[in-house]
Parts: sequence; structure tokens; C-alpha cells
Amino acid sequence: MRVLEMESRSTSIVCGKEDMKEEVVRLGVGLSLCVARSMFLLCDHIRSMLWFCYQIWRDANMGTTSDSHVMDRLIRVMHYVYTKYIKPKNGVYQNDGNFSVHWRLIWPANESFARGFVLLNRLVHFLDSGRIYGRVFTSRVEQEVKKVAEMLGCAKGLSEANGFAWDEMESDILDMWKSLCDTEAKEATPTVKAIMTDLFLPLYHEVYPPM
Repeated sequence: MRVLEMESRSTSIVCGKEDMKEEVVRLGVGLSLCVARSMFLLCDHIRSMLWFCYQIWRDANMGTTSDSHVMDRLIRVMHYVYTKYIKPKNGVYQNDGNFSVHWRLIWPANESFARGFVLLNRLVHFLDSGRIYGRVFTSRVEQEVKKVAEMLGCAKGLSEANGFAWDEMESDILDMWKSLCDTEAKEATPTVKAIMTDLFLPLYHEVYPPM
């Protein structure tokens, strides 16, 4: 069963900590796959795709702690999708002052993306501290995942035409999220910094893009 099949899970009850961990991972993978789909929608213009990734990471990071396991996994997913699928096929970043023709299609989803990752990070923090909030809290994250999925639904065919393959990426992204709630889950800081530098370095000397 796909991790984003929300309708079949909407009435389920998360009872204990282990159930909650599984739910958090499922939601993290669902959000990440939506990020990946968006990246493929913007892959006709690398600059646009990198700005999209940076804006989500920046906005979500403002609402999380500096040692967020969730944000570590988000940046890993972005880097994985870019380096494995998009960069080899679509070339490198060019600052031509333009944006993808699909930029306006993706932009409305940014707020839900950021809110979803912030809520997910908060849920992980609660789990780490021994607090369990059940479906009441996970449903808030799920709502953001569903919002994003609906916004991107009209462009499903285009993202797939550009190379997005849900089933192929799901298992790899799931592997990145499985260790989320482990005590040793946090990525080594130098590794995360290296990934961020590799992904966002082309943008460091740019002016913030127009909305």
C-alpha cells in the first residue's frame, strides 16, 4: 500500500508510541514524495527548482529546532532527487533571470509544504519527550499532505512525463525516513552542511526571486 493512500487510513486510530512512529514516517514520506513531484514539475528550469526547494526548507526551518531530524531528511530527499534524477538529465543551473512556466502552479503549495514539515517536526519532538497526541495531531499533518497532493493533482501527467516515478522513488525515500525516531537518527552536521552547500550554492549570490 502506498504511503499516501489517505482515504484508507483516515479512520484509523493511532494508539501507542510505535503506531505513532509508523504514522510519522508515513506522513514524512508522503510529504517528501510531493516535494519530489514538484521538483519534476520545475525541472525544465533548474534555477526555479532550486528556489522552490530553498523556500520550503527556509520557511519550514524557521519553525523547527536547529537539530531537527525532520529537516535533515527533507534536505536529503531534495538532494537525492536533484542529483540522481534531475541534474544529469536537465543540465546545470543558469541565472537567466527567468522562472519556469510552472512556477505559479507550484507556488500556492509552498505554505502547506512548510506547515506540514513544521507540524511533523513538532510531532517528532512530542514523541521524543514521551508525549503522544494520537490522531488529533497527526490528522493536522495529514490535512497538509492532502492539500498539497490535491494542488499537484492537475499536473500529475506533466511530472510523470518529466520523469517522476512514484513507485521507484518511494522505497528510497522510505529508507531515508525509517530511522527518524531512532536515538541516533540525526545526520552528522558536516554531512548536512555539505548537502546544503552542494544543493543551494548556486543561489547564494542571487537576489531573492519575485513572488
